[in-house]
Amino acid sequence: MTIVMLFLFSPQPAEALWKTNMELHFLDVGQADAIYLETSNGKNVLIDSGDEHDGEKVVSYLQNRGVEHLDLVIATHPHHDHIGSMDRILESFDVDSFYMPTVTYHTSYYKRLINSIDRNGIVIHEAKAGVKVKLARNIKIEFLAPSKKRYKSLNDYSAVIRIQHNKNSFLLMADAGVVSERQLLKRLGDDPVDLIKVAHHGANTGTTKELLRRTKPKHAVISVGRKNKYGYPSKEVLNRLKKNDVQVFRTDKLGTIIIKSDGKTLKVLTELPQS
Repeated sequence: MTIVMLFLFSPQPAEALWKTNMELHFLDVGQADAIYLETSNGKNVLIDSGDEHDGEKVVSYLQNRGVEHLDLVIATHPHHDHIGSMDRILESFDVDSFYMPTVTYHTSYYKRLINSIDRNGIVIHEAKAGVKVKLARNIKIEFLAPSKKRYKSLNDYSAVIRIQHNKNSFLLMADAGVVSERQLLKRLGDDPVDLIKVAHHGANTGTTKELLRRTKPKHAVISVGRKNKYGYPSKEVLNRLKKNDVQVFRTDKLGTIIIKSDGKTLKVLTELPQS
């Protein structure tokens, strides 16, 4: 991978040794989501798989990083741009733990996923508010949503995830909308987050001013396709982020975005997309 941009979010002496303990990779999968988390103690986590055309790309990306098995896989909700290639993931790697919300969806992509889960003898753990997973002594994952059994919108079933790495915190919103956000705000404390993965590719169905006011993110990642037909990210969401002084990184402009954390500071590496 050719690194073409580097930002250091928190200044430190040039001679200081900077040890990465955790990396978050927001893969450039167009109008879809796929996030890879890697820890220094060898844990590998995949959150969503991209759409039905992204399987080869995601599998190759993981294999090129030496991934042979996945400790944790999370399917945030069953829309095709999040689980479209999840069956390919499950066929390509041994999976220790698998989480997804308890909601069905009558599509071929969902059926393929369920068939792959059954074929590989994978146990489904429910992704819901209150569930916690410890990846390392100082790295924890907590599900903040969904907190209800039923929603009108499938997006509000999204598994919203908070990752805490010592003093650094990350909030991954999947496609959660306003209804889920309102419930989420009741669970959030007053501690700010360092980075938010903006919901639903930047659609104006979430990322409300109330959420930004409470979480006070310094940085945001938007996973979105170049020149997509939906016009995402919306101007309203971009304006709200700007008004709250949030630095925005977009996969349609920067390609795959890699966040490196040592528990105190963050670095971001970005790869420009191919023309």
